[in-house]
Amino acid sequence: MTQEFKILKTKRLLAQIDEYELDAPAGFGELTVDYIADNYNGAGPDWMPDDMRHVITWLLSLFEPAFLIHDMEFSASNRTTKGFIAANSRMWRNISKIINYEYPLCNPFCWIDRVKWYLRGAAAYRACKRFGWSAWTD
Repeated sequence: MTQEFKILKTKRLLAQIDEYELDAPAGFGELTVDYIADNYNGAGPDWMPDDMRHVITWLLSLFEPAFLIHDMEFSASNRTTKGFIAANSRMWRNISKIINYEYPLCNPFCWIDRVKWYLRGAAAYRACKRFGWSAWTD
């Protein structure tokens, strides 16, 4: 992936973060697009092969703006249990905001998609909560 493509993708995700009104940690707004583009690697830990992260990111594409925030939190980890819980909780809140924005409860025609994305989001959250500690402390 070229740097130019990474920057364009980062700008698109940042626009989605604003559109969904996602929660971000203090200092997130001060990060440069270049820094974010260089440090965001999609869904999955750094040790995972790029191809596998690419597939997981594609499967969970709706939540990519939440994952970008989560990655930036992990790249600035304070290595504390409290920080780990806060980062994962923020990711879950942001996943929920995205689902509510894209598939509102007031629209019965989207309930099947809402449930599908809810289950995917819950699986991503549980995976981070259960297996993310080594990445948080790395």
